[in-house]
Amino acid sequence: MVYYEIREVNGKKQNYLIYNKRENDKWVKQSKFIGTGDISKENVSKEKKKFELELILNKNYKYLAKKQVEEIEKLRQIYFEKVDKLSKEEFERFEHSFFTELTYNSNAIEGSSLSLEDTSLVIDEHLAPKGKTVREIHEAENHIQAIKFMKSYKGELNEEFILRLHGIILKDISERFAGRYRESEVRIFGSAVKFPRSDVVPQLVKGLAYWYNKYKREYHPFEMAVIFSIKFVSIHPFVDGNGRMSRLLMNFILKKNKYPWINVYMKQREDYLKAVRKSNDEDYSVVLEFMIKTLRENLREFGFL
Repeated sequence: MVYYEIREVNGKKQNYLIYNKRENDKWVKQSKFIGTGDISKENVSKEKKKFELELILNKNYKYLAKKQVEEIEKLRQIYFEKVDKLSKEEFERFEHSFFTELTYNSNAIEGSSLSLEDTSLVIDEHLAPKGKTVREIHEAENHIQAIKFMKSYKGELNEEFILRLHGIILKDISERFAGRYRESEVRIFGSAVKFPRSDVVPQLVKGLAYWYNKYKREYHPFEMAVIFSIKFVSIHPFVDGNGRMSRLLMNFILKKNKYPWINVYMKQREDYLKAVRKSNDEDYSVVLEFMIKTLRENLREFGFL
């Protein structure tokens, strides 16, 4: 976290930005001089953003190359420059449209037959499209409610949050399993991937939450969001809803760190699942590049690029 500090040297104001980081169980302070005398809040804010970007770009990350970090930060800057210019009403319309499409795509990836138009009917008009199942309708309703919950949630990512989010995803679909870990073994049809035994699932989820909170500052937020989603789905902690949960959790981490949400398109399903499977061996290069490409496509579809 970067904060602003004024020091007085020989009767003159010296303005600094300070960044504290933990290295080898010790706090290390890094400072940047930004001028003498009085500086406006606006200029301090601008200098702070520049310093934060410098810190991000100058850091070495485990799985992201420097060029990838530069592109992520460029896309992030473009996104916020555009949305910050929208009026409150314009932003609300933009966000509603985005979350409707996000809901359509995430459910479609998992097999829902609802079209984007159907999804909009369910969300906006509370209507049941002809020929669609009750489950598919609840999936659309629940996904939007899960997004609303994530937006309003101010706490940390922990086991309780994960279980509450899953409870929303399966509400009125499978109350028996909603917000509860699986107690049986699971397999994906047509896949040789093996998931952990059910008896170790609770400890694995607790461990994943612990890992996130311990190492979140050592990873780039984009990198952490994507890798967390992959680690989560590799545990497959629930009977149903693991894929949707993994993408929601990825976006929760992005939102918490002020990065744009990512909408993985149904049309990308095959490439997305290939990238996820490749990550089972902890090779995250393919899925990270896939998500950068997807974010770029999202912004292009918004008309931001």
